[in-house]
Amino acid sequence: MNTQAEVGKKLPADYEKEIGELRSRVANQDLELTRVSTAIAEKTSSLRNLLDQIHALEIDSNVKRTMTDACLTLIETETIEKRLNMELTESDSVFLSKLQKKHANLNQRELRISLLVKLNYDTREIGRSVGISTRGMESIRYRMHKKLGLGKHQSIKTYLSELAIA
Repeated sequence: MNTQAEVGKKLPADYEKEIGELRSRVANQDLELTRVSTAIAEKTSSLRNLLDQIHALEIDSNVKRTMTDACLTLIETETIEKRLNMELTESDSVFLSKLQKKHANLNQRELRISLLVKLNYDTREIGRSVGISTRGMESIRYRMHKKLGLGKHQSIKTYLSELAIA
């Protein structure tokens, strides 16, 4: 009986410790998210200022267009990153733009999951990243399969990889 009483006392203490650790992790992740969001906002603001300066330059119109297009692409990438809370490479940004144009019915979470699938993350890792269970992730992939209009035996990963290089 004494061991059961000791176990009964230990469990609440263990839970309290675990809760404290989880709260600490959440607080650290919240700080990191705030830092990243602020950095993205600052980058976007700097890019907009640069864009204004480029417009004011008296240079060849083709050079000016090339420079402004580059700035606009970077601003678009920053905006997508902010929505997805991820840092994107240029090819990731191009892929997401293609996917969004071809499948406007996908929501932000599905776009993020699509990118992670294309980047070879497995279902468990994606679920952890998005904050849902593996089973929940499997359900989302099933619904995405339908939204993408894929056949019963078509792979989402194959489809997304082919779309990326198309």
